[in-house]
Amino acid sequence: MKTIYTLCFFLIFELISAQTTYLLCGEVFDAKKGKFVGPHTIVVEGDRIKSVEKGYQQPENVNSNVIDLKSKTVYPGFIDMHVHIEGEYSPDLYLKVFQHNPEDTAFEAAEIANRTLMAGFTTVRDMGGTGVNIALRNAVNKGLIPGQEFLQRARPLEQRVVMQILPTALKIPLKEIQDQKRVL
Repeated sequence: MKTIYTLCFFLIFELISAQTTYLLCGEVFDAKKGKFVGPHTIVVEGDRIKSVEKGYQQPENVNSNVIDLKSKTVYPGFIDMHVHIEGEYSPDLYLKVFQHNPEDTAFEAAEIANRTLMAGFTTVRDMGGTGVNIALRNAVNKGLIPGQEFLQRARPLEQRVVMQILPTALKIPLKEIQDQKRVL
């Protein structure tokens, strides 16, 4: 009997996860053309876009989901090219370094990643952290938690590296930076 319940559970889960969803969109922004292209239907199977159809298409299968976004504008996912997913700027940002353990940082990072995803950023370039950022990326890639695609460094650049390499790349003499206390 246990085997039958287990089999039914996995069968139902597979049917739900493979379900097709039709998004009826009032306006769609085509990034390749750089313009709005009017009403379209976006067909999603599971967690992937199957097709983008002109006009409003009705599902062939009665079990498909239909989401009415006819009064909405749909954009492709945005990319944020400079984030620190392990923390946000706040009055107590530097205090948290001493108060938080890695587990606190991980929960906060997951919340920041979720908020970023819900704001429409489907890809982020994380500029480095303590290693929690790598664990978060791995959890998202394994499907353990929802999240966006991460492009990232493991650790942030050290100030020493920035002060030695960047001025050379910008052809600014190091002495000038030290004399004028310029901040890059």
